[in-house]
Amino acid sequence: MYGIKTAVRRLEFAPENKEMEVTDIATGRFVFRPRPGKAVSLAALRKSVVDAGYEIEGTRIEVSGSLTEDGRLRVTETGQVFRLEGEKKPQAAADGKVTVAGAWSAKDGEEAIRLEDGKP
Repeated sequence: MYGIKTAVRRLEFAPENKEMEVTDIATGRFVFRPRPGKAVSLAALRKSVVDAGYEIEGTRIEVSGSLTEDGRLRVTETGQVFRLEGEKKPQAAADGKVTVAGAWSAKDGEEAIRLEDGKP
């Protein structure tokens, strides 16, 4: 797991190694919360992990922000925008904040989240 953590750690949005939690050492699954105020990039994550000799089986992300007029999610701290996919429509809280979770992908140069059923 040290090698994959090192690969991820090279990314601008990666947290310290101690903040990456290994959830299944046999399969190499781990989770991390990106560094606050930094936009994320699935392409950069994928490249770093693959260049280190590993594979990414799948990715999941949870993001908070506000909905744009065209139904995308804008992260307040970074201004990064995520395209929301799937049938589920997120509901904003009274303060306008929305939190969504789902499969993370990058399509057409844009970060995307396929929304899951249930709460994140």
